[in-house]
Amino acid sequence: MTTIDWDAAAGSFDEEPDHGLLDPAVRDAWAGRLESWLPTTRGDVLDLGCGTGSLSLLAAGQGHRVT
Repeated sequence: MTTIDWDAAAGSFDEEPDHGLLDPAVRDAWAGRLESWLPTTRGDVLDLGCGTGSLSLLAAGQGHRVT
């Protein structure tokens, strides 16, 4: 079994293109996925287990109020 010290990895976690959505193609793909999952009427979204919040930021950028 392998264990990972997440506290040690936290500082650079979002530097990986897929985690921080730094790659424009990955970010656009996730934005499209959120558009298909979330209601077209902008509203409140509760993001549980949001990690570093990159998807929360995309949802907020689409006009949703994210907590």
